[in-house]
Amino acid sequence: MLLDATTFGLVLTPEAALGVVQRVVTSKGWKKYDVSDIKLVYVPFYVFSFDISAGEQSPSGKAALNAFSGDLSEFVPMLLDRPLKKTRSTAENLEAEVEASAVSMQEAKPTAQAKVASQVGAQKDAVTISAVNKFYVPFFRVWVNVANDTFRLDVDASLGFPLGAEAIPGRPKGWNEATSETLEKMKSPAGWLELGGKTVGEVGSSIAGAGKGGKDGALSNRGVQVIVLLAVIGVLAYFVLLGGSGGKTSCSADAAYLKKPNLFEAAGIAPREVNGVFEIRGKCNFTNPGKEDEFGCTSITLIADGVPTKYFKTVCTSKPIAAGINEPRSVPFILNWTDDLSAKNYDLQVVKQ
Repeated sequence: MLLDATTFGLVLTPEAALGVVQRVVTSKGWKKYDVSDIKLVYVPFYVFSFDISAGEQSPSGKAALNAFSGDLSEFVPMLLDRPLKKTRSTAENLEAEVEASAVSMQEAKPTAQAKVASQVGAQKDAVTISAVNKFYVPFFRVWVNVANDTFRLDVDASLGFPLGAEAIPGRPKGWNEATSETLEKMKSPAGWLELGGKTVGEVGSSIAGAGKGGKDGALSNRGVQVIVLLAVIGVLAYFVLLGGSGGKTSCSADAAYLKKPNLFEAAGIAPREVNGVFEIRGKCNFTNPGKEDEFGCTSITLIADGVPTKYFKTVCTSKPIAAGINEPRSVPFILNWTDDLSAKNYDLQVVKQ
């Protein structure tokens, strides 16, 4: 379907979007849920720049106005900073719905002006709107039945960012369930690392509580002291004896993009330039030693001279990985950008989602 404005090419598949929903729901503590509907929706937005006259300080920025609902979005402008494919047509092989533009281009400026003024608490005349452009953003709209209620999640089809996840309540865990999960995590080095990280957070809170309430801090409890000690021992043993986490996900650049070490330089990654576009190609390996089928998904961020850049790639498996599968499933990726960063050293930062 031909659109009246630019849109972004799809990166996620419907299956990958469902994988994002699965992680959102399970992170809230819910193991049972139903997906009642999923559809691809192209939502119209007016992306604009704004300037606010406020005495000596004159803040400015970018935002987007949802042309269907009239709501402001700070997420959509982020898409413009990503090297995403742009087109004027909806996806060819998927049935899609295009939301109507209830706000016209003529109404976009005054509406955005009023919305920004209301949000920052300024007078409407103090807000200047410029550079208004219309875009369609593709979302996989998923309706999820969980906790005896129905929730809508809009998963951005370009970056895999879930909107509306905060509406799903967390499921409280009973004592028996929490204990069982803790014991299960203690069976693996990765579980020990997770417990150790959580314990550090609890220790910080406990110290703060002890400072305010004296001897009533949680660390005064003998049982908590034992748990902290066990966690610390586990983390130390994990790093000293096992040398770190193998993890369920690993990503690496292809051999053609690896820089060989020499007397003057250490090993690293060497991006290639093709027609003004810099790229790194590689693959991510996903395994699932767990007890339930799950999608694999990770985020790869470009590191230039030790500093994370704004360029990243979301990589997901197209189908769930069967439980108990330790043989890696490989998914290729291409990370590209157009700015000449002129960095001496490049690397990839991998964060499992």
